[in-house]
Amino acid sequence: MGTDNSEHMKTIDRWLAGEVVNNTVGIKVIGGPFDGRTKIVLLGPDGTPPTPLHASGGPAGTTRHAYEAVRSTDTRAGWIYTYTGPAPVTKS
Repeated sequence: MGTDNSEHMKTIDRWLAGEVVNNTVGIKVIGGPFDGRTKIVLLGPDGTPPTPLHASGGPAGTTRHAYEAVRSTDTRAGWIYTYTGPAPVTKS
């Protein structure tokens, strides 16, 4: 592992600050069990983040949760993920 000043860590810091680097950005998660966390995502060709975002685990256990990307003027990234509730269970 490199030092805290490595180029990799500098890039991660930029993502977490909401800066788009190599078409990747950190997007704040609002609501649900992952409230306050940041998800680093690769933007699509049109500059939009993937939606819905599914996450599992967290304080609520192994339940899968869904988040939707919405535009936000309050964040540098221009996007936030808002909680939409438990993800539907799919049968396999």
